[in-house]
Amino acid sequence: MNKTKSVRFQETIDVYICPSDDTIDTEDDGDLSELALDLAESAITAAIKTVEEDEYTVKDINWITHGEFTAERGRKQIEEFVLDAPVDVSFIFEGQSLVHRPGKTRFREKWTRDLVEAKHILMESNPF
Repeated sequence: MNKTKSVRFQETIDVYICPSDDTIDTEDDGDLSELALDLAESAITAAIKTVEEDEYTVKDINWITHGEFTAERGRKQIEEFVLDAPVDVSFIFEGQSLVHRPGKTRFREKWTRDLVEAKHILMESNPF
């Protein structure tokens, strides 16, 4: 069936529309099912291999499910996990070059109070 269609930049072009009774041959559904099954199996195998090879996976914790979760049980489980983990805490005051580390420099709460007060005085002296 031939039809004529108007196009904005051209005067006319011929467009062939195939009738609905003409069908295009497709592959057998069995072949598609086998291909989909092969793809799914390879994806699952790759995912399992990735999880097994992951060096950061925590495997020694029996994680609780959402049905058994309570705040207390979750807190207890986290405390058991991080109880012996090393922690390095450092902080820098206002871009100073000295990095304060626990056990190496003594932290004084007065430092934080002095910084907050100095900022407050500075902000009040400059109206925005």
